Amino acid sequence: MRAAVLGPTGTIAVERIDDPVPGPDDIVLRVAGCGICGSDVKARPAMPEGTVMGHELAGEVVAVGAAAADRWSVGMRAAALPVFSCGRCRWCEDGDVAHCTDAALVGLGGAPGGFAELVRISADHAFALPDAVPGGFGPLVEPYAVGLHTAHAAAVTPGARVLVVGGGPVGMTTTTWAARLGAEAITVSDPAASRRERAAAFGATATVDPTADDLGGPYDVVVDCVGKPGLLDAACAAVRTRGRIVVAGVCDVADTYLPIVPLLKELTIAFAVYYRPAEFRAVVEAFADGSIDPSPLVTRTASLADLEATLDAPDPDDLKVVIDPALA
Repeated sequence: MRAAVLGPTGTIAVERIDDPVPGPDDIVLRVAGCGICGSDVKARPAMPEGTVMGHELAGEVVAVGAAAADRWSVGMRAAALPVFSCGRCRWCEDGDVAHCTDAALVGLGGAPGGFAELVRISADHAFALPDAVPGGFGPLVEPYAVGLHTAHAAAVTPGARVLVVGGGPVGMTTTTWAARLGAEAITVSDPAASRRERAAAFGATATVDPTADDLGGPYDVVVDCVGKPGLLDAACAAVRTRGRIVVAGVCDVADTYLPIVPLLKELTIAFAVYYRPAEFRAVVEAFADGSIDPSPLVTRTASLADLEATLDAPDPDDLKVVIDPALA
């Protein structure tokens, strides 16, 4: 099969590699699409040579392991929760499979990912896509599960006033779910005018340019979907007394904040990453019944050959770029 493979210095080349073979509890998908995530950009320098990245994936089943044959058959469509877990530890038993003590993360160094024509995934963590879900929606299940998990961590309640910092995919999917959970007002903060303009399609009631205007508030909940130094201090200033802050943005450099502000306000500061299987199911159901239309999230589709350039120079006007391995 063809796959986008990391070289020794982080370069990416489309190469021919062996087709994956399913283990007893696995299925193999022909990848219909795999989204590019901001974490791919940040994780790429740490990935070993030979890695095939990509974790926002869906496709058609082309091979089924013996132990999964009672649930899966060739021709079915599936979206993947991109992890192999042990199924026995306390995290797995609690449905928190991404925190499994033996977790192998698909596309992030633990197992080959979806920037390839074929990918092996866990049959236990695959979610059948009903006919009501359009083909292009499959790769969007994962990012919308991230948004739902973040909204759950934020404990959004009916009538809440919410500030979402960052109008990228995590921010937009979190906004969608905050609206679904009954938030009365949702402000999206982003310096890119194109993202502010798109925010209403995801449920935002207002936007703010943080380079020109105050963030406003006070808000009941502030969600950081960017992950840059200084944003925690900004969130503490914008949230109300006894409000809640959730950090979902991946910050990979040191940050400091002034503790006296959250102390005097008695704030709750939480962090959110990954998702639970139940959240994947909820996303598939919302796509199937039409209560969520994820199509505005995709700004363009690209080929495996386009992956390196897209990771090297992300376009700030893009939301979600989906790699289609079938494209030349």
